[in-house]
Amino acid sequence: MRVMAIDYGDQRIGIAVSDAMRMLCGDAFTLQEWNMERAVSRIAQEVSARGVDTLVLGLPKNMDGSEGPRAEKSREFAALLKEVTGIEPVL
Repeated sequence: MRVMAIDYGDQRIGIAVSDAMRMLCGDAFTLQEWNMERAVSRIAQEVSARGVDTLVLGLPKNMDGSEGPRAEKSREFAALLKEVTGIEPVL
């Protein structure tokens, strides 16, 4: 199985998928999507097509370690990913 790492942004979402041995990046690409639901749908398609069993999602924090508005959006995105894919993202 593979790992998919996700860097969530408002306009673009960076995605990297591991190789089958989970050691190297097998593929990396960017989604151009601003709508969260459509982005999750597209990611769910990629998860299914590529045999991904682990999702890793970036959780941005402030310099003092606190969480701000971007972290809140990432948590919302993670909850939607779990709902649609059935996989709990690692933040």
